[in-house]
Amino acid sequence: MGAKDKRRISKRDIIGYIAIIALAIIISRGIYYAAGFILNVPTPFLVVASGSMEPTLNVGDVIIIRGVNPEDLKVGDIIVFNPPQPYYNGVPWVHRIISIQKIGNEIYFRTRGDANAYPDPFTLTKSNIVGVMIGKIPYLGLISLNLWQWLIPAIVIMAIIIVLKIISESGENK
Repeated sequence: MGAKDKRRISKRDIIGYIAIIALAIIISRGIYYAAGFILNVPTPFLVVASGSMEPTLNVGDVIIIRGVNPEDLKVGDIIVFNPPQPYYNGVPWVHRIISIQKIGNEIYFRTRGDANAYPDPFTLTKSNIVGVMIGKIPYLGLISLNLWQWLIPAIVIMAIIIVLKIISESGENK
């Protein structure tokens, strides 16, 4: 047993690593869906992606969202909502309610980011509301905000290393 001994990565090892990664993904998705069920909201967690709510919420904070009856909302609540067109780009917004007006059976909400000088240029109705913020985990989401910048290259590099290792080991076994 010397320096020439090498730890070989077997196909069984690779399958084991893939199984562990798959299991981690399945468990994390299960937690996400269970939290959504418990909190009565399709999106129980959201990463803050802009500075519009600073200093209350910082870029990278993960907020915890609970489904809410819009009639129970009050001025000062931080809500998650899908803004009306043309402002909606597929990503929910997180702002504070600054006024509520009830006209007939409809409720209208005005919102503003804490760091913004002016209110949002639209009013919201019940159908825009996703939920209300009930907590935050500071900066946890920074990982996911920057994830795609390094994850894909890292996966490609690891795949190349594994393939080269398998090829070199199969050549040594001949």
